[in-house]
Amino acid sequence: MSAAAEQATTDSETLELLLPQVAKFLHRHVDGVAIDREGCISESVRRAAAEVGLFGLTIPAEEGGFGLALSAACRVVTEIARVDRSVAIMIGLHAGLGTRGLVEHGEAALRRKWLPELASGACIASFATTEASAGSDLTAISTRGERVGDGLRVDGEKSYVTNGGFAGLFTSLIKTPGLGGHRAFSLVSIPRDTPGVSIGHEEDKLGIRGSSTVTVTFDGVVIPWSHILGEPGNGTVLTHGLLAWGRTLMSSGCVGTARAAVDVTLDHVRARRQFGRPISSFGATRAHVSWMAARAHAMNVYVQSVGDEHARGESIDISSAIAKVFTSDSAFEICDRALQLHGALGYLETTGVARMLRDCRITRIFEGANDVLLVRIGAERVTSRARFVRHPSAQKDIGGAIDDLDERLDSALVDVRQRLGLGAIKKQLLLQRIASAEMAVRVARAVVARAPEHPLSHYAVDSLMEDGERALDQLARSERDEQAADAVTSILIGE
Repeated sequence: MSAAAEQATTDSETLELLLPQVAKFLHRHVDGVAIDREGCISESVRRAAAEVGLFGLTIPAEEGGFGLALSAACRVVTEIARVDRSVAIMIGLHAGLGTRGLVEHGEAALRRKWLPELASGACIASFATTEASAGSDLTAISTRGERVGDGLRVDGEKSYVTNGGFAGLFTSLIKTPGLGGHRAFSLVSIPRDTPGVSIGHEEDKLGIRGSSTVTVTFDGVVIPWSHILGEPGNGTVLTHGLLAWGRTLMSSGCVGTARAAVDVTLDHVRARRQFGRPISSFGATRAHVSWMAARAHAMNVYVQSVGDEHARGESIDISSAIAKVFTSDSAFEICDRALQLHGALGYLETTGVARMLRDCRITRIFEGANDVLLVRIGAERVTSRARFVRHPSAQKDIGGAIDDLDERLDSALVDVRQRLGLGAIKKQLLLQRIASAEMAVRVARAVVARAPEHPLSHYAVDSLMEDGERALDQLARSERDEQAADAVTSILIGE
């Protein structure tokens, strides 16, 4: 049996025991309404989560954790997100961006010191990289690290730090021009109790109000040299790897929110009566509900497929970005339709639908804004020289439709390369539309490959094909649309 197969077997056995305990924890301790109202996750909830072992999901068993692979950890985060997104973000951030750098790149002594505490929940991890002027553009980071004796002095300020209010350890990307050149960055681990670390006030947010979001300042903070994760000066490369892992976990939270929205909507449309019959009998209602359920199904399948890619040792840099864009956009649309089907009740907090909508809005922004990620996905597709290959196993029915769309996209890319050459990577609107078509193809292929017999699969693929066709139609007029937008914007801002 391969290592990946052994891991999958172990994960399956662990989840069989763990998921019922997660359900009990959520039922007994997590009140999403109260968390939203109070604007925090109480210490008692964090303690209960620690008792279940939720802070050890992805930490190796030898260090006190469950050692779950990415796909299995996603299943747990999905279940938590069905009840409360703030708690899911706390756990997912800790399991991904917060601890992954230490697990994969930390020195042995540093791992031995911190991982058992992180697994037990005695210490919760955070990821401090975003700055006021450096969001999706990591190269704009200004927080600096300079060598002093046997350590590294860190000065700067990090914004929107998730888990920051109660975290005991921060993974942070900092600029280190003395360690590998002027453009060098390093990934470091900074304990909260290090002199010079200060924590700002909790932000007042639209959604995920229970999630801790603060500014963290490093003022003359000196950490041991051993707290540099991986090779000094190689932090940007390492961070992209962590973001791929973190985006996938975040995507699984979107799946949980979407499923919760579908569940409450099904209950509502069965019970709600208008014109003498349940609104579930109306064609327009059924069209909404079927789209919501099929899209949530596709979201779940694609996230699991990204986990499978990671288990096989493949790069998930682009596939995780697609998962993040697809699931966050889809979750917001699902919640919006849920609110619409609830009518005036949906606008009231008592149904919980408004909170779902507020909570999932941030997912289109953090861990890489969707607009930026689409440009990146599109640029990767434009610069790739891989040619379209028709899939012999997918010639019939929905598989053939996917091949046809993929072939159309490939032909459009040939035309783009011939007309624009490398200049295409400067056309952001064009790249976003290429990415949207690519996303439809990849998600549809995952649905066909992983769940061909599922009753929602055909409807999901049909919907994705419509998305892809729409993106290709828009692609054909991208340059015209860009010129029109430039003309209008120039007037609006007085250029």
